[in-house]
Amino acid sequence: MITLERHFDEDFYVAADGATLAIDFWSYLNALQARLGWTSADDRTWGYLEELVGDIEPLIEALQDADGDAEAEPYLRRLIDAWASHGAGERDDLRQRVAAMLRQALRAQTAVTPAGAARHP
Repeated sequence: MITLERHFDEDFYVAADGATLAIDFWSYLNALQARLGWTSADDRTWGYLEELVGDIEPLIEALQDADGDAEAEPYLRRLIDAWASHGAGERDDLRQRVAAMLRQALRAQTAVTPAGAARHP
């Protein structure tokens, strides 16, 4: 099993909105890659993380649009569902653990800013 050096909530606080969470999580995935070594397991992990980064990048690019923030949470929920889909092997195990971290972060963010509440001061 692949070990992730740090958990998402060790490096990031609860996001105020979906856009911030998306950027934070994208940064987290990139930081995980940066911490990898040079073993064959690290090479495999790099590839798995690169897939996840590639999945989230269209959202990061869309956040530059005026309505990008509105699309962030539904997009993140779709990613969670896709990443959490059942499978076997280390790739799917990593995807499921990352999905669980993102799900927890999205729940924490939603608890801080319930639906319908103003998210920006």
